[in-house]
Amino acid sequence: MIVCNIITIVKNCESNINKTLVSVSSQNYNHIIHIIIDGQSTDLTLNIINNFSHTKICKVYQQQSIGIPAAFNEGLRYITGDLVLFLNAGDLLVNNQVITQVVESYKNNKWLWAFGETISVSNKGYLKRYIKQYTYWQQELFLYGNPICHQSTIFSQELLQKVSSYDEQLYLEADYDFNIRASLIYQPCLLRFPISYYDTTGISSRKIFKSYLIQRKLRKKYFPMTPLKSLIIDIICLFKVIKRFFMLPLKLYL
Repeated sequence: MIVCNIITIVKNCESNINKTLVSVSSQNYNHIIHIIIDGQSTDLTLNIINNFSHTKICKVYQQQSIGIPAAFNEGLRYITGDLVLFLNAGDLLVNNQVITQVVESYKNNKWLWAFGETISVSNKGYLKRYIKQYTYWQQELFLYGNPICHQSTIFSQELLQKVSSYDEQLYLEADYDFNIRASLIYQPCLLRFPISYYDTTGISSRKIFKSYLIQRKLRKKYFPMTPLKSLIIDIICLFKVIKRFFMLPLKLYL
């Protein structure tokens, strides 16, 4: 029996947590444990969670530390079984069969971690972008940003034990750092089907320039380059950030 843990981090998410709960509960795969880490919500988030008719095992824990990476690590401490997927409040699995697809791939291909395709969605759902899978995997993809969406990434327990924890010193881009470290141990399996719809108005999407600076620092840490190549990549990434900055109002209001 393959157990899939879905970890959801929440804090004052009364407006969007219900649709994530519905998405998890509607999965036709039965062996799912939904782990929710609550960052001391002061609105109706916990009432909605506690009164929801869960069809899967759901466990709610109060976050004892500060920050999103710390919440990720707390979630990982409670997992049991084989696989882990992070699904933020407001994010959705693409259909009710996708976890079954993931488990079948894991059983057939014996991967340590994998990521699939993603559909990004604006605040009100009017804008959607289908992010297709890469033709093949290469480490150089990390040079131009985080090529892996964590809402569509599945980790095995075996890999998590090797990578250790998320860096709690990184307020932003902890998943970028974690994915790089994971890829240095074992390259990810490319799943050629969509996993999730993810909300593009989260904190990392809004703090675009801070994320850019952190990614720039991490690139230099993990991928030594000549000064010229580093400058060229910095310029390319900066243009991408500026494009995202001008798209942000559309994502927030459409």
